[in-house]
Amino acid sequence: KRMKARAPPPPNQPSAASRIHSEPKSPAETAVISDQNLVSMKENMINRLVDFTVILPSGVEQKCTVQGSKAVMDVLVDLCSQYRLNPSQHSLELKSSGTQQVQSYKPNTLIGALDVQTVLLKEKIPEEKAKRPLPRVPEKSVRLVVNYLKTQKAVVRVSPEVPLHSIIPAICEKCEVSQEHIVLLRDGITGEELELTKSLEELGIKELYAWDRKKEPNRKASVSSDAVEKEKARLLGLFNADRRSSK
Repeated sequence: KRMKARAPPPPNQPSAASRIHSEPKSPAETAVISDQNLVSMKENMINRLVDFTVILPSGVEQKCTVQGSKAVMDVLVDLCSQYRLNPSQHSLELKSSGTQQVQSYKPNTLIGALDVQTVLLKEKIPEEKAKRPLPRVPEKSVRLVVNYLKTQKAVVRVSPEVPLHSIIPAICEKCEVSQEHIVLLRDGITGEELELTKSLEELGIKELYAWDRKKEPNRKASVSSDAVEKEKARLLGLFNADRRSSK
């Protein structure tokens, strides 16, 4: 009898190791591998030496190298100790390489985890000093005598260095006159209208007449009446002086 031919051997089976690598991985397995790679990258960054330029508060630049595993706060303490500065009165501003953008960080952030090229060692501004307002220079002011409504007087304290149109609101409030109807005159005798672009100092006056066009429609009558009253007062003063001298 003839013997049957042997069956051909089965195709080569892949090894266990090759099967592990060739088999599709689940999302969970992929995430684990990705996390492992990320951890490895972080470890490399942290363990590396970090070179950067330090700019001191005085503006002097120094080269510095630190271990990437050092916290930013520790870097601040070391730099202050090296340059004899007080860490509590200073802070670090970290700038990235290339873009020179300011890096945000926490005190315990590792310097190796940041993209740092330049470190500014800055002096803190004390809170009281920052909030304290600048001392105010006392504004120069003078007493301005304002004559109005023929016989009325008022005293207003104003700056002698500002244009007259700037002190009109104060005059109107004191004399109860509308800004729309007021005209400032040098006095009640000549009726000379003052230039509102000039100051009291430029005009050399500390007294003026505020003419209300609404309450005193006739300017000439108002001025002449005021002049008459002043002339009466002057003559009365002279008369009283003569009487005293004759006694």
